[in-house]
Amino acid sequence: MDLDRFLNLLATIFGALGAVYVMLGILAMSPELMERQTHSYWDFSIPQIEVLANQKAENLAGFVFVVVAFVLAAATLAFVPDGVRVFESKAVALGLVAVLAGGLYVTLHFVSQGIYRHQKLAIGKIITSRYLDQLVKRGRLEQSDGTSLPVYARELLTLKVSTGESVRSLLERVGATIGKAIPPELDYSAVEPRK
Repeated sequence: MDLDRFLNLLATIFGALGAVYVMLGILAMSPELMERQTHSYWDFSIPQIEVLANQKAENLAGFVFVVVAFVLAAATLAFVPDGVRVFESKAVALGLVAVLAGGLYVTLHFVSQGIYRHQKLAIGKIITSRYLDQLVKRGRLEQSDGTSLPVYARELLTLKVSTGESVRSLLERVGATIGKAIPPELDYSAVEPRK
């Protein structure tokens, strides 16, 4: 197989993978997930955060595939002379294309999962930061904060929350995770037993 045909084949596969990856965000939206997103929420929606973070990650991975395909196609047209033979067998060329495409796909899958986790955590930090700002402004915790704080910690910041941990300790860990100091004068009397 000639080099220009090999690179065109590789570019075509990367372009197709890029288009597929960009579409995964839309295709992944099941009717159940869309139904959950249509419900009104009093505050943040974990399913919506996950879907948006996942869509961004998959779109970025798809964009990488499209860029690789464009670079390969442009390099082939600009720099590869006609008739340069690199593979005697089409099977070897097709096998190498499959290995390269598979390797890039697996790599970008793991990269997109990392981007997803990073985006979800970034969104969680923004939401939790606003929540802590409200607590500090209020100057005290209310009883509902004792049940909602573990949700913020576990669902948005992916912190491990033990059942025996005090609200004060959890709030300090949450504050440290997002880089906010918890004022020592904050009133915990509504959520901690009196000693």
